[in-house]
Amino acid sequence: MSTTPSSPGILHRYNARLVAFEHTRHGCSPSNTLFFIGGLGEGLLTTPYIQSLSAALPPSYTLVEILLSSAYSGWATSSISQDVDEMAQCVSYFQSLRPNGKMVLMGNSTGCQDVLGYCSFEGSRPPVHGAILQAPVSDREASQFIYSREDYEANNKLARRWVEEGRGDDVLLNHVSLQTLGARCTAKRWLSLASPGPEHAGEDDMFSSDLDSGRFQSTFGVVGRRGVALMILYSGNDGFVPATVDKAGLVATMEKAFVDAGGQLSKGSGILPGASHTVREEGNVREELHRRVIEFLGDIERGTIGNT
Repeated sequence: MSTTPSSPGILHRYNARLVAFEHTRHGCSPSNTLFFIGGLGEGLLTTPYIQSLSAALPPSYTLVEILLSSAYSGWATSSISQDVDEMAQCVSYFQSLRPNGKMVLMGNSTGCQDVLGYCSFEGSRPPVHGAILQAPVSDREASQFIYSREDYEANNKLARRWVEEGRGDDVLLNHVSLQTLGARCTAKRWLSLASPGPEHAGEDDMFSSDLDSGRFQSTFGVVGRRGVALMILYSGNDGFVPATVDKAGLVATMEKAFVDAGGQLSKGSGILPGASHTVREEGNVREELHRRVIEFLGDIERGTIGNT
């Protein structure tokens, strides 16, 4: 199904300034909710497969796109922690509408950081039953496709200095991200995404191939212990993943941290063959994405996986 210019739905205001768009379908009365969070620069209806995925869902599920403060160019002055707080407000709002329904989070690209953060960060949030990570790639490793090494290192140095001077929330003027990603970035968010070495301590740095097992245990392991079911859909032809990265090996490492902590992993978790970063491909590749998501949601609805 091709993306169309419009989509029927309901625009919900889940707090005073933010909204979520619920895709609606004729004759469906859903009791369960699949929340979707896009990547850097994305907003409502901008992820290529969002409309076809909504149309493919079983009648018992509805797809809700959460519009966060970080949508579009807002990512440059926001943070994963702020996203997680806003997501919690949205989930709480929909839980009040469907108190007995299943709640599942799905992220694409940097939206995967939001989903993993929601399920693993400290603090109290409305519980969810499942999490889907589609294209969970490392922003640090992807930087080589976006910035020159000279620009990358220069901005790391400048951002570090500004944070040390207490200017972490100040916007880096003439910042290289304006030319490449369309937004000027704060020093703090730059360091979160770039996560320079040797410590690689950026809050966004959750999926890099060189992270040690302890880092994956602090995220995926926590999700496993909390009883949230997981499915990873790593795009097989993701253009933001360096050729040196063993995709299957990296996914296996993430899954191991999750399963070793007692997590329930979807049997559809793994590489999505032929898929680009945002699964722009229609036909068999897109249909396989739909199939795996639908199967995972069905298992959650039946209570055979995830919190019940």
